[in-house]
Amino acid sequence: MEYGKTIRMIRKQKGITLKRLADGVCSVSFLSKFERGDSDITLGLMTKILEKLMMNFDEFLYIHHDFQPDKIEQFFKATGTAYLNRDANELRRLKSDQLKKGKQYGVETYHFNALLIEVYESIVGNQYISEEVQENNIRLLADYLFRVEVWGYYELMLYNGTLLLLEPDMVMTLSRTAYEKSARFRGYSKIHDSITAVLFNTIIYLLGSVNRFHEAFTYQKEFNEFMSYLEEVAIPESNLVDRVHLLQLKGAYEIRTGNREEGIIKVENAIQLLRELDSTKLANNIEQYLLLI
Repeated sequence: MEYGKTIRMIRKQKGITLKRLADGVCSVSFLSKFERGDSDITLGLMTKILEKLMMNFDEFLYIHHDFQPDKIEQFFKATGTAYLNRDANELRRLKSDQLKKGKQYGVETYHFNALLIEVYESIVGNQYISEEVQENNIRLLADYLFRVEVWGYYELMLYNGTLLLLEPDMVMTLSRTAYEKSARFRGYSKIHDSITAVLFNTIIYLLGSVNRFHEAFTYQKEFNEFMSYLEEVAIPESNLVDRVHLLQLKGAYEIRTGNREEGIIKVENAIQLLRELDSTKLANNIEQYLLLI
């Protein structure tokens, strides 16, 4: 992967000599070989070198990948952008690419990536995934997620993008699993944001589609349970968008449970806050949501 060449570039940019960087870590000759790509390095030594460069692994990998997110982040960013832009052609291209990689490498996660894109395609094209395909894919996906002992960024993002496929009982079980199995990573901002997104989408799922707001709400207990998880995760005060989103969902819950006036006030407050922050698109989306419910 030629990590050594990236280390050399960073070292020179920081004005640090080979001797100074190697001091207390390894020999100068070993570090020189590593930078040239003639020698591998242990994780322990790599950690010490990055510490001396005052850099963490995320920052190093971002530089190593030519100032681009890693491939997993790039995939979720690309699919998310295509979905938001309602770009069916790009979604088809991305799905084809994942299916080809799945055949080439024989790795099941590429199949799951294609399934996620298929969910986005069905929403964009207002189409249904056949029950047979859906049932088989759900079983494979659920088996994978349940057997993973610790959920990281990939598992959280994969589940977040496919939970619309699942039945309510499965969503609640897997969302609880996601919350529990990602606990040790929660101090890592990327994981924190991902589990927050899972909890938000679980709550939205429980509230139901807009055309069901006239029906009796049967998930009050579960709604409050996942709201309590959001409180435990603790959305930072600086994350204003998520805090406004939370206010919107609380308002939607009031409307869903019959407290119409109180709910409308909360959702309108969320809209007003976004308008004051010049987040016009988000404000318009919530305003449209309010009209529909």
